[in-house]
Amino acid sequence: MQKILLCALVSLIASPAMALKTDTEQPIEIHANRFNGDEVKQTAIYTGNVVVTQGSIQLTGVRLELKVTPKGYRQVTITGSPARFRQQRDAKTKGADEWMHAQASNIIYNEENDTITLRGNARLSRTENGIQKDSTSGNQITYDMRNARSLVEGGGERVTTIIAPRANTKQPATNKGTANLSNATTLSNPKK
Repeated sequence: MQKILLCALVSLIASPAMALKTDTEQPIEIHANRFNGDEVKQTAIYTGNVVVTQGSIQLTGVRLELKVTPKGYRQVTITGSPARFRQQRDAKTKGADEWMHAQASNIIYNEENDTITLRGNARLSRTENGIQKDSTSGNQITYDMRNARSLVEGGGERVTTIIAPRANTKQPATNKGTANLSNATTLSNPKK
């Protein structure tokens, strides 16, 4: 029951806007100081100032291990102090520039499931136009980029979630047929 409640609460962080749909159509680009690849095992290890980009997705860390599954999907594990992830989201509001940001001791990106798993001092946050709106932290966070859902586990520690207040977009009610009053400093008699 506690996990169900936690999942419901954390899912509030991820608003209906999804990650950029075009990201998965972009090539993956990896930069590092060193590369060690094995074509037979379908693995590659990159070390030293690792930067991975795919569309708006960016992963950074000190070591990256890339595996290709038998189905042809890639699984990327990046470690760092901390390793970092960010991705732009399709805007739910016109003019909004939304991003998801994550950091942890290691980050696992699973292309088949389109998930990011953050392990060790994990933190996930959402910014809108450069301002942090929501965040959560725990020992492990699994973020489903396809469906914008999160599961946060404390691993013996408490989980922390901060949810930004909703913007007040309601206009004050006006009664038609009544006079609008304005501020005045003096009273005057109407002219006849």
